Amino acid sequence: MSRLAAALAALLLLFALPAEAHRLKLFAQATGENIAGYGFFIGGGRPQGADLLVTMPDGTEVSRLKTGADGGFSFAPPAPGRYHLSLAAGDGHFAELDISTDGTLAAPAAAPPQASVTADLDARIEAAVARQIRPLLEAYEAADGRVRFNDLIGGLGWIVGLFGLWAWLRSRRDRHGD
Repeated sequence: MSRLAAALAALLLLFALPAEAHRLKLFAQATGENIAGYGFFIGGGRPQGADLLVTMPDGTEVSRLKTGADGGFSFAPPAPGRYHLSLAAGDGHFAELDISTDGTLAAPAAAPPQASVTADLDARIEAAVARQIRPLLEAYEAADGRVRFNDLIGGLGWIVGLFGLWAWLRSRRDRHGD
């Protein structure tokens, strides 16, 4: 029976999925001349003093930051473009996010007066829209990692199924006198 138990344990390890009770997620938003956001754990809480590495898509390091007491961070990118954020909170907790500033951080250098007014208006509109949709984006990120009722029922199904398999194997062993 010990060989069967070892084989069953090895088989179960093949189907093991990462635990998500304390999975780390990262939320960030580009607004105006800053990229700001925060890290959070699915089970609740925010990583304090976690390391945030900001790189360009080619891997060039842009900045190294630490999250604040609320798990938040804010930085001004050197230029418009795409950035890769990597948050490491220790104990294997790690989250990544790609974010683009879409060229909204800098107005054209030699823009005529009308273009400057238009760029300023565009920046103000973008900032207002960003303030309005931020709570929606935050709620979506938080809901994305929550354990759902279906997940609980599925987990219980696995437990009942494995217990049933164990009981069936045990009854066969008892019948055959193994």
